[in-house]
This record gives sequence, C-alpha cells and structure tokens, in this order.
Amino acid sequence: MHIIKPLSTSMAGCLSVLLAMALPGCKGDDVADGSGSEGEGEGEGEGTGDTGGVEEGETGEEGGEPYVPPPGGMRQILDYQYVNTVRYVFGDQAAAVAAPPADQALHGYTSIGATQLSVPIDTVELYETSALAIADAALANPEALANLAPCVLDAPDQDCYTEVAESIGHVLWRRPLSADEISDVVDIALQAEAWDGGNFEAGLEYELVRLMLSPHFIYVTELGDPESGSADRRWLTGPEAVTRLTFLLIGRTPSLTLLESAEAGNYDTVEALESLAGAMVNDVAAPDAVSEFFGEYLALEAIPAKDPALFPFYSEALVDSMLEETELLLRDVIWTQDTDFRDFFEADYTFIDQNLAELYGMPAPADGTWEMVMLPPTQTRAGFITHASMLARNSHGSSNSTTRRGQYIQQRMLCFAVPPPPPEVNPQVPEIPEDMPMTLREVMEMTHLEVESCASCHKYMEPFGFVLESYDALGEWRTEDVFGLPIDPIVDYEDWGTLSDATDIAANLTMDPRLGRCVVNNIIRFGRGSLEMPDGEGEQLVALYDAFEDSNYRFKQMLVEFVTSELFLQVGAPK
Repeated sequence: MHIIKPLSTSMAGCLSVLLAMALPGCKGDDVADGSGSEGEGEGEGEGTGDTGGVEEGETGEEGGEPYVPPPGGMRQILDYQYVNTVRYVFGDQAAAVAAPPADQALHGYTSIGATQLSVPIDTVELYETSALAIADAALANPEALANLAPCVLDAPDQDCYTEVAESIGHVLWRRPLSADEISDVVDIALQAEAWDGGNFEAGLEYELVRLMLSPHFIYVTELGDPESGSADRRWLTGPEAVTRLTFLLIGRTPSLTLLESAEAGNYDTVEALESLAGAMVNDVAAPDAVSEFFGEYLALEAIPAKDPALFPFYSEALVDSMLEETELLLRDVIWTQDTDFRDFFEADYTFIDQNLAELYGMPAPADGTWEMVMLPPTQTRAGFITHASMLARNSHGSSNSTTRRGQYIQQRMLCFAVPPPPPEVNPQVPEIPEDMPMTLREVMEMTHLEVESCASCHKYMEPFGFVLESYDALGEWRTEDVFGLPIDPIVDYEDWGTLSDATDIAANLTMDPRLGRCVVNNIIRFGRGSLEMPDGEGEQLVALYDAFEDSNYRFKQMLVEFVTSELFLQVGAPK
C-alpha cells in the first residue's frame, strides 16, 4: 500500500505535456531492410544492413561535405538504464519493482528509437506507477538512500528534504538542481507531509516520486557547446560526455562524485575521458551493459518455437541454454581473454550444459553445470556461426531456411543489405511432391537461383545457407535431410572461393574487412542513438575502423576508441 495519495491530476497532466513535447514525432521505415524471400516471404526489416559505413580511403571531405555529426537534443533513457539507475540509487529491492515503459526500436536499435520517436501520452501513467512502487521499496529499505542522503536515517526533519533534493536529485537529474527547483521539490514534500498528518515518510515518498517523474530524469540532454567557427558542430560538455559514456559502458547514471568532478571541469579533455573509459570497461558492470548491445545486434530473442514431434530435443530450457552458450562465448572472448573479437565467429571451443550436450552429441559436464569444451571436429563447427542459437533463430518451426541463415550473415555480420524482392515475385516455395523428394538446396536452386529476378538477391544468401544445411532447424548436426537425402554443403561463393563447411565460412568471414567495420557501425548506432553518416563522417569512421584493426580487433579497446572519438563526443545543432 502506498504511504501517500496518488499523484494529482494536475501534476500528471503537466508531466504528460512535458514528455509529449520533449521529443518530436519522427517515425520512418527502417533503412534498407535487407529482406529476402522464402516460405512466408520473410524479410527482417531490422535495420542492421548497409545503412552506413564507408570504404577504405573515403572521407567526409571528398564530396565537399564537411563533417556534421547527428543532431543534439534529448533522448529517453532506456529501460535497463532506468532499472540500473534505480538499483544504484535506491537498492536492489527498488530495482526489483521498477517497471519503466518498454523501449521502442528504430533501425534495429532501441537507442535510436529513444532519440527519434515520441513518447506516447499513456507512457506517463506507466512511469507514475513505477515511481510509486520504487519509492515504497526505497522507504522500506532506506539504507541505500542513506548512502547519498544520510539524514533519512538520522532523526530526519524538514531540512532532510533539501538534502535529498540536492544529493539524490543531483544523481537522478545528472546535474545540480537550481535553488528554485529545490524549493519546488521540497514544497511538494512538505505538502504531502501535511496531508498525512506530519508523516515525514509521506513527504519523502512524494519527493522521490517527483524527482523520478521529471523529464530531467527520464530524458538525457545532449546539447554541447558550439565549436569555434561552426554552428553545426558542438562538443558535449564534460557532464554530458561523462553521462553518455557511463550509460553506454556501465549502463546507469554517473555517480555523484563523478558528476561533481565533471562539473568542476575535470573531464573537459579527451585524455581525461580516455582514462575514465579505460577504467569503466574494466568495471564489474561493463559486461552486462555491453551485453545489452549484443542482445540487439544479434537479435537472438527471435528464436521461433520448434515442432517437438520433429525436434524431440526442443524445449524452452534448451532455448535458454542456447542463449547462455552465446553469452558465455562472448564474455570469454571480450572480457576473460580480451582477445581478437573475431574469435567469437571462429572459435574451436564453446560452453555447454546438459541440454546442449545432448543436442551436440557430446558428454555432459560432470558437475551438471557449464563447461568449456572443444568442438567435435566431425561436426565442422566454428564459433557463433554454428551455435544452436544462430541456427535455430534463422530457421522455421518445422524446417530449415537457407535464405534466413544467409541473410543473417550478410546483414548482421557484413552489413550488406540484400535488396527486397520485386513486387511481382511470388515468395512462396513450392510444395515438394511426396513421390519426388528433393533437398532444400535443390528446391532453392530451381526456384530462386535459376530465375533471374530471384537470383539477383538470393545469390548473396543461399550459398551460406547451403553450407549450413549440415545443421537442422534446431542446430543439430546431420548428414542427411528429413527425406534421407544426403546433404551437399559445398558451394563456390564469389571472392571467397570454395566453401566446404562452416569452418570455411568462419575463416573467410574473419578475414573479410567488412566484419570489423560492421561491428563498429553497429556499436555507433547503439552507443549514440543514431545511424552513422558516411557523407559527413567518412574520415572519422575510417579512423575508428583502423583503430579496431590496429588493436588486433580487441573489443574493449575499440569501445575506448569510440567513446573518445568525435563520433561520440560531438553533436550537431539541436533538432
């Protein structure tokens, strides 16, 4: 039960207007959805294809276009950043009841949606409900509050409201509150206390809710200071840069100490920010924060359910194990070994539990948990390319999809957007006559590669899918398809030459310079909430590509290079 009355209609109405006006409505189709066709005429439309990026040697100056970064302005904090901030300020119990509105994705990333999409008016009610629950939990467990405002445990009086506004408000709003703002917040607390017969906790709860419902908490402001001689290039201020960096690298608001240090001018140089970023990528919170990026980049939550009659190993528990296997390999490559990121796609080892051991036909871990194991050479597996998560995600519920698997590699690993099918093309794969069984490869060659209008797109997807036919729709190794026909995985693919198995795909993929550039493109999109702008950012993009390569593709180092680059630290004129 709430200690105080629900927010007044007038306050909720004012907040609705503020939230609605904070960002302009901007809804557009995803750029280059990279859709292909097979079966249901699938097209992902996830916006991770070649919507940006540059080739070697290109710069933003060649076409006469000066470097102009994406516009500054305001963006909504993401749901995980909201929850992590609540945990940091109010404690674990408060974080457990935090329920911010669901994020909206644009161009494949919720961070872009948070920058460009307007917040629906009914979102305010969700924020209000969440704030009330958080405040209740915080008052039931006040030790976390006392870390920032010790007065809440020390015979609190009316002066404590001011201390709360000055300290907790500073962290939540990521800046000091003005004298007028403090007065307004404290006045609300005093009114609530009076309504509840002089109950300090009632006033404190209302004060906390007021702080959390402010647009100053829900939105991050990134206006910057104009660069000398340029109205369209602004450097983020020290506090703005520290806030953007902290939300990306550890997934929450900066600490009070860090904010005060930035406000004192201690992070006005790239060198200081580089030192801060180097420390943050080694923070215990960094792996979870970076996993938020990979969750959207790899989009593995889209694994379709499988027909248990056809795939007896299938279960929700197995799907959870698939996701955990990929997460463990990512963390091993990036955080444990801090090695060449491309090993994620070519590793000759993985992590398995009982569920995956059965699927992969390997001995189960002796302790019944997780174990790092070498991949069985007879199954020609290699890194993420042959993880069950990737293979099952890009299959149907009852059968394989050579198109989906090939499109996924092209779009997400190489940032190549396969053109959508012409409107006159029938995307349906014909039924295979029972008296004349054909392999999926034979069907796709006949219907998608021998027809010119289809082949112009499918020639980029099907070769990878044919090679991966050695794994069924759940990711289990096989040498024959469902009809008992032998799998033929060998193909010739453009400049890559002959591909005999998945290890050949992995080897060529890791040697293709587009892989590293594609990863960089995607972290840019996620990290700053905008697509890269090759017409005006070519030189800066190439510098980041080169830095990633020069570091031997160490992902942690690339993060530091990114957050200390103009791509991250500059914004354009506010939109």
